[in-house]
Amino acid sequence: MSTRSGSTTRPGLVLALAALLLTTAGCATLEREGVLAPQGGGAVTVREGAPFVVSLSPDPAVGYGWVLKSAGPGVSVIGGPDVTTNPKPPSIMGIPEATTFRFRANAPGTTAVEFAWVAPPGQPVAPERTVRYDVTVTPPGFFGIL
Repeated sequence: MSTRSGSTTRPGLVLALAALLLTTAGCATLEREGVLAPQGGGAVTVREGAPFVVSLSPDPAVGYGWVLKSAGPGVSVIGGPDVTTNPKPPSIMGIPEATTFRFRANAPGTTAVEFAWVAPPGQPVAPERTVRYDVTVTPPGFFGIL
């Protein structure tokens, strides 16, 4: 409906803005930011629904490497352990020549992810080493875009 001057009424403007917001929000939720965790452990902040990647350097000469020791609630394993090659393909998150683990942040809150350094079967016991990540999962924001 129009007014006498030919301009759109407020309800029409509101509907147009709502459609624009929904269209923009729908597109924005398709792209999630990924987080590459620091190699030495520490704090990681990731948005709910986004992936985060941990790359840890193995010792291929003697076969020692990293295994996932524990992952708290709020995150799930979505891939790994995988070896990231050198050169690293441009479409892959991770560090070249490393063992890579992939996670998804499922619920807001804080949790921990911990890895242990292990020896292969038949080798002497590996020296005690662990790497811990304190993960904070944040809500996705308004329509997943903030």
